[in-house]
Amino acid sequence: MKKIAGLFIVFGFVLAVPVLKLHAQNVFEGTVTWTMSVPMLDDDKHDMVLHVKDDKSEMDMDMGVQGPVKVYSDQSTKKMIMVMMTMKSGWTMDMNDIKTTNADSIDIKPTGKKENIAGLSAEEYLIKGAHSDISLWVTADLPKDIQGSIYNSQIHNPRQDASETKAMKQLVDRGYVPIRIVVSVAGETQMSMEYVKYERKSLDDALFVPPADIKYNPMPKGVGGGMN
Repeated sequence: MKKIAGLFIVFGFVLAVPVLKLHAQNVFEGTVTWTMSVPMLDDDKHDMVLHVKDDKSEMDMDMGVQGPVKVYSDQSTKKMIMVMMTMKSGWTMDMNDIKTTNADSIDIKPTGKKENIAGLSAEEYLIKGAHSDISLWVTADLPKDIQGSIYNSQIHNPRQDASETKAMKQLVDRGYVPIRIVVSVAGETQMSMEYVKYERKSLDDALFVPPADIKYNPMPKGVGGGMN
């Protein structure tokens, strides 16, 4: 059960990170590669590769001994699906059901820390919530369409939560995008992600179709909430 809970933390984290739509003139098609770590599962870093095409995305996550996990997102239908390939198990979620946060519950502040991440100049901002904190390292060095894909597809959440929008607007207006994201509770890291690279390329439509030989169940309640 601990391992399954860890996977739901992964899914909930992907949903909970703030999202703002960037209106890029060119639509990105290709892959964005990240590394991810979840201390509840193990101490290793795992690859997380996002495939983006039009309003659909497909994320491949290497979860070590848990096996591969795939997350499908279709913003036209507002549906998300998580599949544990080894266990042949799947969960579905309606994006419209994602929990939002109180507009006054989130504050964002610069820490003054700066670092080079994947060859990009980045600086840290801290978003404090009632029960969890997000360390957000942002850069202005990525192309606009890549920024839009990271916000709109990699994070998946199409809902522009009022508090998160308010907290993030100053960064988006300056052309920043997150390339390292660390979520912690009571000072302990729950999950972290770090950008590695992007690649422009054509993708087959079949990549964005979830497996048909798996039984899908509704996502358990409480997964994918905000930072309340």
